[in-house]
Amino acid sequence: MALRNLRVDLTSYPFHPLLFATYPILALLAANITEVEVLVSIRALGISLFGIVSIFFLLRVICGSWRKAALIASFVALWFFSYGHLYQFMRKVPVVGMCLGRHRYMIIFYGLLFVVGLWLIFKRSINLIASTKFMNLIGLVLVAYPVFRIVNHSFNISAGEEIAEELAVTTLKSHAISGEGDLPDIYYIILDTYTRADALTNDFGFDNSPFLEELRETGFYIADCSRSNYSFTQASLSTSLNMVYLSELDQVLDEFGLDTDDVWLLLKQSLVSRQLKTIGYQTVAFDTGYEWSRIENADIYLSLAQDPFQLQLIEPFEAMLIKSTLALVLTDLQNKAFLTQTNRLLEGINEINFPYRSFVERQLFILDQLPQIPSYPGPKFVFVHLLIPHVPHVFSPRGEIITDTRYYGGGLDDAINDDFFRRGYVNEIRFINSRMLAIVKTLIRDSETPPIIVIQGDSGVTKGNWLQIFNAYYLRGEQNPKLYSTISPVNTFRLIFDSYFGTDYGLLSDESFFGNDFIHSVPETSPQCRTE
Repeated sequence: MALRNLRVDLTSYPFHPLLFATYPILALLAANITEVEVLVSIRALGISLFGIVSIFFLLRVICGSWRKAALIASFVALWFFSYGHLYQFMRKVPVVGMCLGRHRYMIIFYGLLFVVGLWLIFKRSINLIASTKFMNLIGLVLVAYPVFRIVNHSFNISAGEEIAEELAVTTLKSHAISGEGDLPDIYYIILDTYTRADALTNDFGFDNSPFLEELRETGFYIADCSRSNYSFTQASLSTSLNMVYLSELDQVLDEFGLDTDDVWLLLKQSLVSRQLKTIGYQTVAFDTGYEWSRIENADIYLSLAQDPFQLQLIEPFEAMLIKSTLALVLTDLQNKAFLTQTNRLLEGINEINFPYRSFVERQLFILDQLPQIPSYPGPKFVFVHLLIPHVPHVFSPRGEIITDTRYYGGGLDDAINDDFFRRGYVNEIRFINSRMLAIVKTLIRDSETPPIIVIQGDSGVTKGNWLQIFNAYYLRGEQNPKLYSTISPVNTFRLIFDSYFGTDYGLLSDESFFGNDFIHSVPETSPQCRTE
């Protein structure tokens, strides 16, 4: 009998407010789990739980009933966290020819909804025990799915480490790497969506030849007809850093019950970094803001989060969360007269309407820290993934921050139209060109041993040139006869290892695949680069 009473007490205990306060955060985290790290949600979860517990206890004092207080608290959580979703939906779907997705309409509607909801809970006769059990069940069901995705993601990362270990052991035995003499630092710099010169001319009307000529004068080889092996970043970088095509990596993943969507696991645990580690290299990596390209197990991992001040900044994940809630109303306050030095809170909230503050600071942090790497002792493999000139296009040619939302206000960080997209993209090409020239000259000048520097795009940027990428090599200041104009990323480290580290990988045929079709190679479209 005691056990039965215990079961009844547990199922009817009103814990559902905690579930409804955590579900929106967990759901957003699960939906972006390959883009962000789990820890980025801790602050939001803490604030949400503190808020709902405070409301819960306050309502208990007012209502005199734990269960009724819990019903109201869960209603408040649902009411608060649903505002942004409905607002965005109403902005896209006009009603009777009118756009009701405006705060002046939505606030009235949500105010009435709040009053009606409270009235129903207070005045209507409700079976509180049955309602509590029902709300507990709904909350548990809602939370279960995102928790499963997050936990499954963590297991996949562990599986990725096992896969990478097995792949590395097999490869290291068959392709022994040697490290004799003065080992050069190796810089692998990815400029996300940086396309090659002919595509810039044809699709953007931009002449990139002055930048390319200055790189050549510095000692770089430019692969004028290079193309990415795949049209999406995870596959492209996983291929280059493991020196094999996705078809081979897919077979290894399949042995562990994973699929192609999990290939990014082999980016974080790459064969290139493992092989270099065997001859004394340290891996240096930066926080990219994307979970799948964060190499947090690097020997040296550089992140803004190491600065305590960063804890005061609003992360992109938190900005997304705020925009899905009633707090969105605060972010749309644009009256700059209120933004005084004594009103820092409102200024911080308003910066969410420029939702790229941490994005900008992360890119600038990488650009500022990169020239200092030569001072670190010992040989280093440096992996750099810069989200420039990738959207959002927030940098002017001189590096100022663009506050004109037409460059990134069109949804998914994109511009409002094609004209602003092209202008924003060229702005960022000009900006990153100037920074890269200064950086590579510093790396070459300050390195005791002439370094190896590879600067690559991971993909193109428009439908016509999605596979055409910028690809430049500085190989210790030497003219390497193995380089050729159509070399693709899969052969980047095969060539470097064979030329400077005594391996016998050889080169694979350079093939490019679009979308999820990993079987049919896409032919070159530019007449000047066709080989047939």
